Amino acid sequence: MKNIQNDKDYSELRKRILALSNSSPRKWGKMSLQQMLVHCITQLKMSLGELPSKAQGPAYMRTRLGKWLIFSTIPWPKGADTPDEMNVEKNEFLLTGMENEKTELLHYLEKVKAQVKLFPHPFFGELTLKEWSRMIYKHLDHHLRQFGSN
Repeated sequence: MKNIQNDKDYSELRKRILALSNSSPRKWGKMSLQQMLVHCITQLKMSLGELPSKAQGPAYMRTRLGKWLIFSTIPWPKGADTPDEMNVEKNEFLLTGMENEKTELLHYLEKVKAQVKLFPHPFFGELTLKEWSRMIYKHLDHHLRQFGSN
């Protein structure tokens, strides 16, 4: 399964992020391209413990079945719940310009890739580095597809 610890998968994500532009078409959802980038940056900050988060979401998500669903090859569902800290409808994120957000996302992606342990996820609880790496890949892939970057 693809994950950010695999150099090939990591490079693929970097290229797709760099290819985003103001003309990248949104295929679904309500977030703008900039909001999506900040949403993804927020996930990475949470994984590093730079943004505190609280346990939330359905309890089954912290079970083996919930984790299996998120780490399986089943595509990330459109309109899936998101932790409160990442929700653009519940927070006012500072948008500084698409190129700035792309640079910040790449910075945090690199920072997370260099870690040996990450903080608990608000929905899934304690995750191994392998699980976090898989989930981050899957989450970024989902949102890059949302904006036409396959």
